[in-house]
Amino acid sequence: METEKRIYSQTKKIKVGAGGTAKVTEITNYYQEVEKDENKVLLRLLDIDDQPVGSPMAVPREEFLKEYVYRPEYVQKKKAVKTQKVEGHVRAGDYHFQKNEFFSAEFEYGKALALDQNHLRANLGKGKALFAAGDKEEAKKVFSRLSKLDALYEKENKHIFNEVGIELRKKGLFAEAIMNYRKAISIDGDDEVLYYNLARAFFEQGDHREAVNLLKTALRVKPDFKEALVFLDSIQPVSAQNSPALEAQGGL
Repeated sequence: METEKRIYSQTKKIKVGAGGTAKVTEITNYYQEVEKDENKVLLRLLDIDDQPVGSPMAVPREEFLKEYVYRPEYVQKKKAVKTQKVEGHVRAGDYHFQKNEFFSAEFEYGKALALDQNHLRANLGKGKALFAAGDKEEAKKVFSRLSKLDALYEKENKHIFNEVGIELRKKGLFAEAIMNYRKAISIDGDDEVLYYNLARAFFEQGDHREAVNLLKTALRVKPDFKEALVFLDSIQPVSAQNSPALEAQGGL
């Protein structure tokens, strides 16, 4: 993981205006450290969007220690502002999606992803919006990318991958649904609902044997899992005509 660049500020007093209206004011600029040695520090000025601009400037070590102040809170503040922007775009995307305004929804989710390409709900929302707008291939790319975000293995995120799996299964994309259910199970292998939903994807794909195995796994986790018991009873023997099972409690 790349080490975050340290941020420093420098405050200077400048004279504004002329004659009797002249006044002295302070301006503060922020700089990103590029590198340093025992003699000098290389800094780049940050613009209004917190992006480094121009070429690095060399500041003598003695001047640097005297005039520049380390600002660790700057990065945290920047992250907080960025998070607020991302969440705002995701909420706007959800609003448009609920109103069936799929192109506007995709636009908002895209704005969120431009700020944070690994945001789970933004990826999920964009995939759903693309699919609803008829762009099936692009939607599949988003869902596939979402299932491969290995840096996002926090346990609470299993619900996102479960939700993606349900969306994909409903659209007949069984291979992609199975991939996302397996991702959720890799995060939490003790959730019986995930095995149930994975079993349903295999069942609807036509692989009844694997569906039975997964339902038995779900029942080992929770022996009194009613939906799994009903589903398992309905598909045994395998040759019998099968009726659709209910979505498992906890499925999204």
